[in-house]
Amino acid sequence: MSSEIVPRASYLIVRNGRFYFDMRVPVDVAAAFGSKTIRFSLRTKERAKALRLMGKHLDHYMDRFDELRRASNAETAFATKVARHDLTKLSRAELERLVTGYFREVLEPAAMNPPVDSEDRAELVDEWTDTLARVSDRHDEEGNERVQRTADHILSKAGWPQTHTTVGTIMRRLPSVDVDRAAKQYRDLMNLVRRASIEGSRLALAELKGAPFAPSDTLFATGFNLADANDKLGPLLSEALAAWKEGSGVRGSRKPRELTATEAASAVQRFTELHGDIRVGEITKKRVQEFAAAISALPARLPKKLAKLALPDLLREELSEFPPRAPGTINKAFQLLSAIVEDARKRSELEEAAAWPNHFPSARIEEDDIEERDREPFSADDLKRIFLDGPVHGQGARQEGGQGEAQYWLPLLALFTGARLSELGQLRVCDVRSDDGGVAYLDIGTSGGRTVKTRTSVRKVPLHPDLRLLGFLDYVECVKAAAGAEATLWPLLKSAEGRARTAAWSQWFGNYLRRKPISITDKAKVFHSFRHLFKDMCRDAGLSEDVHDALTGHAAGKSIGRSYGAGHSAARLHAEISKVKVPVDLSHLRTMRLRKAPPEWVQRPLGN
Repeated sequence: MSSEIVPRASYLIVRNGRFYFDMRVPVDVAAAFGSKTIRFSLRTKERAKALRLMGKHLDHYMDRFDELRRASNAETAFATKVARHDLTKLSRAELERLVTGYFREVLEPAAMNPPVDSEDRAELVDEWTDTLARVSDRHDEEGNERVQRTADHILSKAGWPQTHTTVGTIMRRLPSVDVDRAAKQYRDLMNLVRRASIEGSRLALAELKGAPFAPSDTLFATGFNLADANDKLGPLLSEALAAWKEGSGVRGSRKPRELTATEAASAVQRFTELHGDIRVGEITKKRVQEFAAAISALPARLPKKLAKLALPDLLREELSEFPPRAPGTINKAFQLLSAIVEDARKRSELEEAAAWPNHFPSARIEEDDIEERDREPFSADDLKRIFLDGPVHGQGARQEGGQGEAQYWLPLLALFTGARLSELGQLRVCDVRSDDGGVAYLDIGTSGGRTVKTRTSVRKVPLHPDLRLLGFLDYVECVKAAAGAEATLWPLLKSAEGRARTAAWSQWFGNYLRRKPISITDKAKVFHSFRHLFKDMCRDAGLSEDVHDALTGHAAGKSIGRSYGAGHSAARLHAEISKVKVPVDLSHLRTMRLRKAPPEWVQRPLGN
């Protein structure tokens, strides 16, 4: 049988007219690959087809060689990192490798070799039962010490240097591993050790009792292949968060807005503080229930010293003096974590992804939505207190926390439009527009980096005639002259980094209502109460439900026909909103001098 090298095709040879793929495995990966050469028939005598097949197989093997190089590099990198004794440089996978190695070398053999003597068995059952109970309870001090000792032992075996700590009344100097226990990686190591200890205890008890063992933590399952497991269990929760924040990449799709991404990162941080940075497929119902119980116990606001504590440590503190967290806030965390899990499932090409559980929706607290239902509309007496007795509208004063003219116009806009505070707080000069018929309206949408609550929130809200009389359009022109058409209407409006633009102002307004001379003490009455009042005023004016839903951006009713067409025209909505009457006389506001824009007003982005 003859063979010849085919010119200009280094990886092709011909034997008896048939083409063969032929290549020499690179020396640096030959041992890992298991062969020095690769040669097989392409089952064709056509040169063009052989070239296409050669390219396909060449790409495959080049990728495989790169894979082997990465694995070799990872092995070398792991050894190098361990040799440097810097825990912060170890990745999650490398920490898992340390702990699973300990599990298989120490825990598993010890658990699977029970003594023959019955008394010894009984004694060991008691010991393993006690160990399981203690390491499972994160509040058990002795259990936590056992976990820490094991974590230190693992690091010591890996070559970590030791230091000596003086303890006891006789001042003994005991050896201890030299490591930064405040590092996130050390907390992750502790969580992994705890999981290994729990699974090892369960395995030992099953062997001692002669019962079948069903692994509950696949990372430490008997005979388990860690690399395969990681693939089947999906990405780490932190990795899933990073992918979710980047969005799908599909044209027209949206990334989560900055505030939402921050809230999601906070939820993931709290979850990993409790359970570690586990893989999506490991988030069991029990873990979700434990997390739900933990964050439900957290208060709404904490001093910085407590807020920095990890979740398990925070729960040991006395928190009863702080206000409880709102159900809506807790449910938002579940909603975001659920979205991250679902996104990871959709992204994965693995068949196992369909079996990854998502128990976060079932953890939702079944209570009325606070913003929409647990708020009461302002009464006529409340409006008198705000707009006649209050220092801002009654006396023309400006308070520092009210952030400039926002304190004057935001309540009036909410009263006459029913718009949400977040919608009003994002308005720019160019968002106050007029149609061809001269109808002025607020363009509430997503342009210029703005966000809305739902798709139906995008709308055009005509200005009530009284807003014109009160000088709102003059104010808009004043800001435009000072800062330009793209400028925000509220240059002084801002909040702390990572919070909604209107968050600080909302807190100020709540306090403003409670203080004298306004003194509205009902906690169900907040800024959102203007929105509830506007709905009532629309009903009193005889506006149909579909009209005032269009004005407030509420979803249409069940009729399919209501979703057809472009909706109500600005002229029609202006005619309807003009019928709405405020149950208090605000004529005194028409004579107030328009405040000129100070020279320091400059164009500012919508971000905080």
